[in-house]
Amino acid sequence: MTGPSWPRHPAEQRPPKNGTTPRIPVSGLARRIAALPHRLLAYEGADGSPVILPVTVTGHDGTGLRLGAPPGLLPPGGRRAGFLAHAFRPQCVGVSMRTATGWLTVDNGEALYAPHTSVGMAAPPSRTVMTVANGLLAKQGVRRARRNGTTAHLHHLAAGVRPGA
Repeated sequence: MTGPSWPRHPAEQRPPKNGTTPRIPVSGLARRIAALPHRLLAYEGADGSPVILPVTVTGHDGTGLRLGAPPGLLPPGGRRAGFLAHAFRPQCVGVSMRTATGWLTVDNGEALYAPHTSVGMAAPPSRTVMTVANGLLAKQGVRRARRNGTTAHLHHLAAGVRPGA
């Protein structure tokens, strides 16, 4: 092993006021991430910096996703955590990802992730479709920036004009 030693584990967090149980159907999330080969878990470390590590989904039930990680990396107790599952094809033509927020509980090395929210996206594996879709999204963004004054504000900033001057 190289590099600095692993920092100490963060203290356990207080549970959210709405509880720690899943707020979305776990089976649906498990189904959506089944085809996504890369999975990451993130939580706040003891120093306040994010800790991000690869995990595997070893199973699921109504209480959450069962996660596996390299020994000693998951902190004991409960805490808020983020989860990402994704797949990228060559040259990022055709990407898929699903993110979740939720509650991680680690007890005797067993990790249970109870998802509270989940969003995802998928882009088709077609360079033509991706190019057209990206162009349309960019055009929509430019129009929105013109309507809400962002474009004018950026032109003033580029010219060195301070707001309110």
